Amino acid sequence: MESDSEATSSEIDAVEEVLRAVGVPEEAIEKSRRHSDPLGAFFESLPLRGAADRTVSAAEIEAAGGMPVVQSQELMRAFGLPTPGPEEAAFSPEEATALTELWRQQDVWPFEEGVQIARLYGRLMARIAQASVQQWLAVAEPRLRDSEPDVRQRTIVAAQSFDRLLPVADALLTGVHRRWVEREAAQIAVRNAEAGPAAELLRGVAEVTILFCDLKDFTAFADRQGDGAAVRIIDRFATTVMEERGEEAGLTKLLGDGFMLVYPEPAPAVQAGRRIISAMRSPGEPGVHASIHHGPAVPREGDYFGAAVNLAARLLTLAERDELLATTPVVERCEGVEWEHCGSERMRGLSDEVRVFRLRA
Repeated sequence: MESDSEATSSEIDAVEEVLRAVGVPEEAIEKSRRHSDPLGAFFESLPLRGAADRTVSAAEIEAAGGMPVVQSQELMRAFGLPTPGPEEAAFSPEEATALTELWRQQDVWPFEEGVQIARLYGRLMARIAQASVQQWLAVAEPRLRDSEPDVRQRTIVAAQSFDRLLPVADALLTGVHRRWVEREAAQIAVRNAEAGPAAELLRGVAEVTILFCDLKDFTAFADRQGDGAAVRIIDRFATTVMEERGEEAGLTKLLGDGFMLVYPEPAPAVQAGRRIISAMRSPGEPGVHASIHHGPAVPREGDYFGAAVNLAARLLTLAERDELLATTPVVERCEGVEWEHCGSERMRGLSDEVRVFRLRA
């Protein structure tokens, strides 16, 4: 974000009126005057404005029969957030209710398990937040600067756009989390049915080809180049997958920094995987690795579940950069394609070893 150092005193006075109108504290406004950065004042005010919605202390939660102060503090540390004081108004009423309910369910969800999940969520949410803000600064703010020369109007529009995006992001992340939990639960239900006497009751089982592909060494790249570069490579990867997947792809689903694609037969999946790997080759950037398996899968709510999906996903962990691995059912259905036998692997959840083949370049 560039400083509006060229702004005149009268322009900054006008902007400060707007900042006060949207609830920016005087402390942040004073900093904006010293640094000639009114938009920076808006961003600096966000933690202070957020704190205004947090009216409940850890001591009050404990007094109401909820999580004790010590445990509330430990949970916040696990999330990677500052440890609140016992009397500090650090939680919103909704968060206080959640902490109370979480503490009451210790018989089925021990506090120690909650801490482990908090450590995982904290790291992931921190990365999501960093990427989101950096992407906004890289895309939205320059567009506003180019399209609106007036510093006052530019600050108003930027502040309003960022303010509107925050609740949208909150709602979407909550909804996405819920959908992933639902998917994991459905996966367990299908896996249990496949393993037990209820397997014959599974509806609509279909023979499909599952292609998994994702960015190899993406985490190391993101740590080295930053979240802005990470977002750009994911965007390039997504564009490549959509362009190279072929018309036969019946499902294309983003999975973090990878994709799951479903085809009726192996041949188009193999060709799509080959094209995607080739198109993503670039020095200094993560390459792509891929895996393919053909077998029975259970369609549910526009998705696919079952052992065939799990096998294809686990096979991906064996693939190196620019490498496509496949199983025997794929190789047998792809005439004219050259494969190299890599040996047999023991896969979790399967009693027999799986023969693994590598697509020749």
